[in-house]
Amino acid sequence: MIKLSIPERNNNPNITIHPGVAQIRAKLDHLPLANARESCIQIHALLKPLNRAPLDLNTRSKIIGMILPLLEDLTSSLRTTYMNAPLPLAEKLTRNALIINTLQTEVSYTYKIIVQDLLEDQAATATGYVQLPQAIYYAMSFLARQLVDTYALYSDEPKHIWGELNQLYLFAEKQQLQDIELNPTNATDEPKPATITNIYRRIVLLSLANPYHLMQGEAVKMFKRLIDWAPNCNIIPHGNKPVPEGQLFVDLKMDAPPLYAPNTANKIRPKEGRLLEINSILDQLNNEIRVLATHSNKTARRNLAKRMERDMYFRWSESWGIRRERMSHRNPTQIPAQAICSLTLAHHFISGGKYFKPEESEVDVQNHGALSLDNNSYDSLSLTPEEHAPWMQENNALTLNTHIEKPRQSSFENNEGASQKDIWVKVFATSVHAVEELMGQKKVEYNTYDCQIINTNQGGYGLTCADRITPSAHSGELLATRTGQYNEGWSIGTIRWMKISSNGNINMGVRIIAEDAQAIATKAVSGIGTGSEYFRALLAPDLDPEQYPTTLITPAAVYDIGSVIILNLGDRILYAKLMRQLESTSTYSQYQFELVKPPKETASDSQK
Repeated sequence: MIKLSIPERNNNPNITIHPGVAQIRAKLDHLPLANARESCIQIHALLKPLNRAPLDLNTRSKIIGMILPLLEDLTSSLRTTYMNAPLPLAEKLTRNALIINTLQTEVSYTYKIIVQDLLEDQAATATGYVQLPQAIYYAMSFLARQLVDTYALYSDEPKHIWGELNQLYLFAEKQQLQDIELNPTNATDEPKPATITNIYRRIVLLSLANPYHLMQGEAVKMFKRLIDWAPNCNIIPHGNKPVPEGQLFVDLKMDAPPLYAPNTANKIRPKEGRLLEINSILDQLNNEIRVLATHSNKTARRNLAKRMERDMYFRWSESWGIRRERMSHRNPTQIPAQAICSLTLAHHFISGGKYFKPEESEVDVQNHGALSLDNNSYDSLSLTPEEHAPWMQENNALTLNTHIEKPRQSSFENNEGASQKDIWVKVFATSVHAVEELMGQKKVEYNTYDCQIINTNQGGYGLTCADRITPSAHSGELLATRTGQYNEGWSIGTIRWMKISSNGNINMGVRIIAEDAQAIATKAVSGIGTGSEYFRALLAPDLDPEQYPTTLITPAAVYDIGSVIILNLGDRILYAKLMRQLESTSTYSQYQFELVKPPKETASDSQK
């Protein structure tokens, strides 16, 4: 018999109710469907006592059958309020997430109760039930949804949830129910055909992608893409034989998620193992990357969204690929540290809190002849073309020394030459006015947060931040920290994974990028990104690029390999060609680059 976690059902008069189906239908008909939050609360209040009452199987099935069609739109509407919000969630958004969590838990209880009742009835009567595979499918579907929300919010997996998923799939497999085509909860949002195997494949694949390492929002995006990809995952019986190194597998008799078999002297021997073969999915993913790369080359001037999607698929391919073994042990420690999240904040503090006005320094360099150009080339080569300098055109009255800050604006040309603003560039607004407008604040707050480094290893460290002073962070975000008496420089890293504990503290794993960095400004003059404004950027480590190799950190995907960009160091203007992308998250990209001559000068040389 399957052991499932369900609430106790008894005849306590304070719990037991005997509703009629018509009575429940009347309550559902009077739900305030325009108010998703209130409707979810009322459905939960209705369902919770029903799951603790000894209803007959037929009545329970009819009631949940009436509730199920209402859930999709209601839960989807409420989830949008918090799914991409800064973490940890604000109090109101935390309540919304809790409503969805408790409602999904109760729905999964309902279907687990139906499964158990069907199994007990089946054992008593020695007859089969056509309802059984459908009930297992729905139970697994809502267990999977709980996990998706858990991963999306970087919280701990519910206890015993993998034990239940594994048990339900193993039972279906042994009864040869796993590939029966069933009725999905939402036909447009589930793999085709709707089978127990495909439900299981989908959540297994999401778990194998290191979901706590995914960027914020990517767990939900991946789960959606797995509608098409999941059926191509092969589940291969393996029994209790040792699992070969490098294989993905799951033990169906354990309360544990699918795993990657590491390189250890003692091979893992599961009790009821299944190997997971995903080569076909990796082929699909790599094909998507090739298509997006081709699109990027053909429409280089207005494809920021496509480049971000391509980079996301790169990360997914790596997450499903071969895991690299940890080369050094974590060493426990307790080191007070200050932390700041985001490229914008890192740039602000590393620059000493200076205003970001690269246009002024550019003109100043021009006027003082600091740029290494022939004097005769000054008139023919303008670093600030008039059509891309909106700050010089505002009201015909704005001069660079008025200290009036105007929002910058980027423009990208399409293939037909029509001017068009790339809406995605708003994410990377750099002027104070634009940031305030986007954040809905009267004043941008540049805050640091007191945290603790709790362990270190060769490549990074573990960081924990208390709830009351937690920075707004997510996996893939750029992080700057400093230790000691806070008089040391800022080191630069990236958040590789994060989890939010039950008390609200954020625990993060940070990979170090560089021990220090220099705050600069960048703007493309050739290739992808041409037509954009100045963006905040970092040279990491802080080395003179004319003397030593270093790397460039910019907002995500605004440039690409082959772009030629201005490096505005304040006292110097250099040109660099991006040669290799080292990393790209949803918030920043890191490149290797080579210094080159200005584009027009290079073109002139090529004609000689």
